[in-house]
Amino acid sequence: MYSTRIYYQDTDAGGVVYYANYLKFIEKSWFEYLMSIGISIPEWEAAGVYMIVKNVSLDLIESLRYGDTITVATDIFLVKNAYFMMSHRVIKDNKSTARCETKMVCIDKNGKPKRMPEDFRNKLIQNIKNGQQMRSSITRSVSRDS
Repeated sequence: MYSTRIYYQDTDAGGVVYYANYLKFIEKSWFEYLMSIGISIPEWEAAGVYMIVKNVSLDLIESLRYGDTITVATDIFLVKNAYFMMSHRVIKDNKSTARCETKMVCIDKNGKPKRMPEDFRNKLIQNIKNGQQMRSSITRSVSRDS
């Protein structure tokens, strides 16, 4: 989990968090999450293994404002040979204010897709928890609104 306060730089002229800044919070959360399960992205990059965000789905539920304190909870819910999927919840006062999914793709130094190394992949698989539950709630929410 990643926690932060909402700063003036995160907001628009009305003091509400600008939508693109949610992606910055989520970026920090997934990096911290991977570090917490023993995956150091800088170490893997030094070995020629890179993870990039290929797809993002963001569902904004309630506005965040200047001065709010938030936590971003991140989980893995799907692991394949060359990519994995993560779900993220932005939480304020124990209430979800945004939900997001990211598809992370493994590439080489030339930007070509490649299989994830086995030990990287195995750490991801060992840490699939309640991400599946989070994903189904995002899908239901987006389906209702469509």
